[in-house]
Amino acid sequence: MATNKHAIIRYEALDRCFSNKGRKFFINDLIDYVANAIKEYTGIESSISRRQIYKDIDFMASEAGFKAPIIAIKEGKKAYYKYHDPNYSIALQQINPIEAELLKNALEVLKRFKGIPQFDFIPELSLKLKKTFQLEDMEHIIFFDQNEYLKNLELLAQLLKAIQDKDVLTIAYQSFNQKDKESFIFHPYFLKQYNKRWFLYGQREDFDTWTNLALDRIIEFTKSYKHEYKANTQDPEVYFEDIIGVSKPIGAVCQFVKIKVNKSLWPYIESKPLHPSQKVINKADSYTTIQLDIIPNYEFYAQILGLGAAIEVLEPKEIRAEIKKRIQETLEKYK
Repeated sequence: MATNKHAIIRYEALDRCFSNKGRKFFINDLIDYVANAIKEYTGIESSISRRQIYKDIDFMASEAGFKAPIIAIKEGKKAYYKYHDPNYSIALQQINPIEAELLKNALEVLKRFKGIPQFDFIPELSLKLKKTFQLEDMEHIIFFDQNEYLKNLELLAQLLKAIQDKDVLTIAYQSFNQKDKESFIFHPYFLKQYNKRWFLYGQREDFDTWTNLALDRIIEFTKSYKHEYKANTQDPEVYFEDIIGVSKPIGAVCQFVKIKVNKSLWPYIESKPLHPSQKVINKADSYTTIQLDIIPNYEFYAQILGLGAAIEVLEPKEIRAEIKKRIQETLEKYK
């Protein structure tokens, strides 16, 4: 798990430790406290290294951080950490104009979730920041490639609340390849957007693995009071690290996929990798060969085929054959 993922949780946890007037926190105490704070917030076990805590302390005390007055007090061979000023807390510090500008930029991004009650406060907060710090308005400066006409967007707020409340749902659903709808018990975990569409991830009562449901294919859902909520025990970052997009074939394993990229396309692929695992294994005058460590899924094939003749899958032969088959099927449509 990425250590910077829970940075804010760690800083707030350390802040509580350093401002605690009734207890001494040595390095091992800090590690345990921060790990427990992350588990309490996310529900997932997280190991925190001694090195990470020292880095967090250095950042909190730095000019780039909070300029927190953290001191180490020797006690025998060990040292405990606290604030030199017992009344200090990072939670009490006023933000400066630069921080306000960054916050306003972030709020502008969050405005894309318009219509969701949980984000109704954003326009008002942005206006307050603008008046307080004389910030420039960002209207018509940033645009998002979002499908505002996607069916069921109004369900986002209800599903978000269901996830927050840990509700068990009875969902009526009809996928693209089903003639009739089906109903099932579902334990919702999180929402994810990909390619202008929203997907709900969670655990079906009758399945052992996660299921993703396209928001626009949900017919209706109601709260179920007959089932106990199954808590999420997986890290989404780990779940998605091997795939492109949102679908993960059951039982599939990672493969090394070798791809040849034409010279004309390489600058685009270099600046926007097909997958985080992308690495160059050979570079010639007219092409570059890369390798991905991924699970081939629907989105992978769609992306490869979408790049046309400027890209060629070399290995493994099974994936190369599948690409060839799909291209031949497409050509048949134009005969």
